[in-house]
Amino acid sequence: MVPSFHRSRLLGAAFAVFLLSCPASQTAHDLTVVERWMATNTGLRSLHIEFTQTRRMRSLKIPIHQAGALWLDYSTNRFRWQTGSPPETIVVRRGPRLFIIRPAAQKYEIRPFDGSGGGASGMTALAGGFPRSLEEFRQKYSVQSIRRHQAIHRIVTKPRGAAGRGVDTFTFVVGADDYRLRGMEIALEDGSSVETVFQRVVPNASMGEKIFAPPLGGFHETNFRR
Repeated sequence: MVPSFHRSRLLGAAFAVFLLSCPASQTAHDLTVVERWMATNTGLRSLHIEFTQTRRMRSLKIPIHQAGALWLDYSTNRFRWQTGSPPETIVVRRGPRLFIIRPAAQKYEIRPFDGSGGGASGMTALAGGFPRSLEEFRQKYSVQSIRRHQAIHRIVTKPRGAAGRGVDTFTFVVGADDYRLRGMEIALEDGSSVETVFQRVVPNASMGEKIFAPPLGGFHETNFRR
């Protein structure tokens, strides 16, 4: 019979051998795909993206399909996301605040964008802009897996800090041929999900002030979460 302290040493040695025999992808993530994606963002000052979105909710049997647009101005840290045509929902970031606007109802809500988690699930991470360096990526996201499927790489992450509240996974979809961002998928902890596919991407597009300051005359401030 082997004494307990010898069994512990034997188990520890066996575990060490097991770790050494595992492929590197099982013990650490190769961030080469992320590095090549970040390289495509060199000199990027702004982004205008037109997309299609599929939203799935546990309370609805049929997914919701919508077209939308995204504007990102890195020089002023401004952001606008809208879905529907004409827009049904608009989300604008101006400094430390997120404005969530429903034009048809003529209502809007102001939520903090200060790391307190006051933004909508998934939108807080998105409103911070896409990372433009590997260092920024590591600061904002924890990598769960990186896998290639046919012509794309799927970088599955979890946003760090308050931006990750309510988010199960935040997946970046990157082209395997040019390493440019093709879309993203957000899976929320409540079982719902949002899949976004980019249809048109315009880097360094000019952006007027009105894009980030939609008129709110006659609108009423409310709390959509009630």
